[in-house]
Amino acid sequence: MINVGSSKKKFYGSFGLNLLVILLLALTTTGLAQTGDKTIYQDPGGLFSVPIPSNWTAEPAENYLSLKSPEGNITVRILVLSSANTQEAVRATWEIVEPGFDLAVQDIIDIPPAVFGTEGLDEFIAMSYEREDDGPIIQAEGRRLADSVFVLLFNAELTAAQQRAAQLQIIDSGFRISALEQTDLSTAAPLPLNDELLAEFEAYIGEKMSQLEVPGASIAIVQGGKLVYAKGFGVRNLDSQEAMTPETLLMIGSSTKSMTTMMMAQLVDEGVFAWDTPVINILPGFKVADPELSQSLNMKNLVCACTGVPRRDFEWLFNADELTAEAVIASLADFEFFTDFGEAFQYSNQMVASGGYIATLAAGGSYGQLYEDYLTLFEERILDPLGMKASTFSFAEAVASGNYATPYAALATGETVELPLTVEEVLIPMGPAGALWSNVLDMANYLITELNEGLTPSGERLVSAENLALTWEPQVAISADASYGLGWIIEDYKGLKVISHGGNTFGFSSELAFLPELDLGISILTNQRASALNQSLRYRLLELLYEQEPQFDEVLQLQLDLIEKSQSELREALITQIEAEELPTSLGTYANDALGEIRLYFENGKFILDTGEFQSEIRARADDEGNISYGTFTPPIAGMPLEFGEDENGRPIVTFGAGVVEYIFKKLE
Repeated sequence: MINVGSSKKKFYGSFGLNLLVILLLALTTTGLAQTGDKTIYQDPGGLFSVPIPSNWTAEPAENYLSLKSPEGNITVRILVLSSANTQEAVRATWEIVEPGFDLAVQDIIDIPPAVFGTEGLDEFIAMSYEREDDGPIIQAEGRRLADSVFVLLFNAELTAAQQRAAQLQIIDSGFRISALEQTDLSTAAPLPLNDELLAEFEAYIGEKMSQLEVPGASIAIVQGGKLVYAKGFGVRNLDSQEAMTPETLLMIGSSTKSMTTMMMAQLVDEGVFAWDTPVINILPGFKVADPELSQSLNMKNLVCACTGVPRRDFEWLFNADELTAEAVIASLADFEFFTDFGEAFQYSNQMVASGGYIATLAAGGSYGQLYEDYLTLFEERILDPLGMKASTFSFAEAVASGNYATPYAALATGETVELPLTVEEVLIPMGPAGALWSNVLDMANYLITELNEGLTPSGERLVSAENLALTWEPQVAISADASYGLGWIIEDYKGLKVISHGGNTFGFSSELAFLPELDLGISILTNQRASALNQSLRYRLLELLYEQEPQFDEVLQLQLDLIEKSQSELREALITQIEAEELPTSLGTYANDALGEIRLYFENGKFILDTGEFQSEIRARADDEGNISYGTFTPPIAGMPLEFGEDENGRPIVTFGAGVVEYIFKKLE
């Protein structure tokens, strides 16, 4: 269980910024084997196996194995001990690898075996240790089966852990204890999707919506080329109590990406470009930070999440008012590459948006009006032929429909609040990557076309089966059991191939998933940011169809418990109001080269951060020693830490975020 927060116990509590569940491995001697495109470490004694991520090294020592990242700033050490006490076994391993290790334990968390399909374990724990200022993250994991404890010791610099999170997940999720059997549903026959099963599914929906405080949800299921289920639950607005329906429009966020790649596949069919066409052949001035890659990156690379270009969302969120499609493409020239090309999964909204815009240019669009031309092309090639009459990129059209949902998000302490719809407009420049409005009836038509291998619900050929199937092909691993394709995530769920993609905006979330072998798909739309409901429903439907125990609920409960712990700590430590004379810095305008200008002001007893695109209240918390830290309290960016100080010249500065998402703003004169 890896806490990749900042170096100190900051505003968001003991779990830091981005909680990564990184569950790793165990062994003593050597044995490397190649399976497909993965290097697998095989225990010669037959105890376990573990994948070695691309360009990592496996270095056996006398009593343990070390896995090291390419730069050497992440180390995972793996040991197997005989013990009936998991915690004691973990302590004993430290004496083996680092005699004298004395960091205090910060948290011990019991992990549900279902987290990585490790049913049958007797105990599964994660231990985190107090982090020294700017020191590495130190954590441990113990998996006990009878009297054998598989221990994983994790040591990583914060930035390195953030940059190589996907590779850590590959190690985590790919660890296999040989004595544990893996559930395989590939030859099992699913139950029919009948009224009885759907009634049980609906009961679960109601239960989870109540537990997760979801205002509203809309769900559609397709099978055999038809819409077989569509229903709304809850409300689209908490104040008006207007019901959510299958016709209600919501933003689908990054679920838009696969629709952009479907459009690109059509253009490949027609010879407008090939997947391997260099981007510079279409846009000669195209640049990324690496000059060689600027020449060689091709159209497929823009949407594969495999180039090493990282996620840098703040750089468009803070500049959305002035961003054009052309500016999004140009922004890539300054992006640092976290990893080598093809080495690790790196999710970038700017890359995918650029892919959609450059495809539009290849199809006859004009540089200077690529956004408008993309919308026209998308409507002509996707929305119109699929009969997606309600779907739109236009906020005005969504509102004019009279049946659209209100977005909701949470304060840093967890309470739900309504967001103004104008906040969502910052997504507009990212159109191809995540700004579509739709409803589950329209999304059902899209799912049917995917399952029909390019044939629309009316039977017309929209895209070739060959090029559509290429969008489903794995391009780079996300974990041991999931890879990114071209706008899709391809997952192995207990032997079943599941193709999916979720989406999140500031106050909406979505889930699209389908199983080609079952000719089954589901669309879920909610008006709650980052709603855990979506994946819960997707997995529960599969569990019902295959008569599996509700294992995902165990994973969900762990997530909820950790979030509640962090939020509870914040509620207890929160300073409810900052007095004007207690402000940690001078008010006024600050600037950062990447994020532009922000303004700090004090109004009606509140300390406010204004980015121009949106505002967020700043609150303070005090820890047990009386140390004060600050962070954003209200959405759309609730929970981000802020530090106030001075530069070497005594000029006030504000540090926003931490690690790879750290930005320093200097006060303007």
